[in-house]
Amino acid sequence: MPTFQFTGAPYSGPATPGGTGGIGSQGNPGTNGVQGYNSSNCKYFCQTQPTDGGQGGSGITGGNGSNGSKGLSAPSGILNLGAVTGDLTVNVGGGNGQDGGAGGQGGPGGPGGPPGTNPGTCTNANTGSQGLGGKGGNGGNAGDGGDGSTVTIYYTSLSGAFKPTTVAGFPGQTGNGGIGGTSASGNLGAGTNGNPGVPGSNSIIRVNP
Repeated sequence: MPTFQFTGAPYSGPATPGGTGGIGSQGNPGTNGVQGYNSSNCKYFCQTQPTDGGQGGSGITGGNGSNGSKGLSAPSGILNLGAVTGDLTVNVGGGNGQDGGAGGQGGPGGPGGPPGTNPGTCTNANTGSQGLGGKGGNGGNAGDGGDGSTVTIYYTSLSGAFKPTTVAGFPGQTGNGGIGGTSASGNLGAGTNGNPGVPGSNSIIRVNP
């Protein structure tokens, strides 16, 4: 029972994923406090309170995943078989498209800025809040399915059944959008998923017994 394959080889893995985004910038430092001196009672006092540090910068957006490649085309061919014993199975079709690469994670939010200094008579200020985590990178598009081909078969006799199968190459999977970066203040959200692909063209099997 001979079987012949005319199909495009599959990809070994998805397209290249996007890289993780970089960390956000540090927030601006707070303004230092200022103390004054009261000569009537010979005491220092807080003239200007120090201010809190600024919020850190948002993390850098993650890299976009690469688009998947189109599936490999089915090889064409001619089979001269002569007398065939048993069933004859012939499978023809393009290879599946490559999966799109995943988007990279957004970068972590930058650290908050340092507080302004307390000269000793004022209230301590606070370190700024961490910046928002960066937005995730977008996922890559799915690769289209591979195109079909034409296979022609010649035989003089066939004792079993002829079992032809033609399959259009399926598109790959879309790359998922990357997740937002880490931060106690939240993040700018996930990236978008890639766009879907389309199937490859159909194949033709011609038989000339």
